[in-house]
Amino acid sequence: IVVRFHNIKMNGDVERGVFFDEEYQIRILEVDKFNLSKGLQDNTNIFITNVQQLTALVEKYLSQIDQQVERIEAEKLRAVGLRNRVAALEEERRRKRKEQERLIGEKQEELERLMTEEQSLIKVKQEQELLISKLSDSSSGAAFD
Repeated sequence: IVVRFHNIKMNGDVERGVFFDEEYQIRILEVDKFNLSKGLQDNTNIFITNVQQLTALVEKYLSQIDQQVERIEAEKLRAVGLRNRVAALEEERRRKRKEQERLIGEKQEELERLMTEEQSLIKVKQEQELLISKLSDSSSGAAFD
């Protein structure tokens, strides 16, 4: 039931008035326009709810992505630390190898020097034994003459 109490024409072609719906509620809009507006409002509320759910879902995924980023960054730092540690160990090994090679060179030089000294001492010993033998032979031979 539509009862129009007052109609005002605005802009020359739009009617305005006071209307009653099926439940005898006073309406400013016609029942059809009110029902369309109500449907639009319901659809808008559903859309807003869906957008809020989507926003919550996006925030949840962004939070999970941020957690993954933090884990990845922590692993990257750990990997860089391990790589630096390996590089330091390799450098330490090279340094120790060079030190060992230097010590080996020094020991070989000392060994050669000692071997030369030993050969020299053996030669001196042999010469002294030969001299002692000659002196012994000459002194024992001279005593018996």
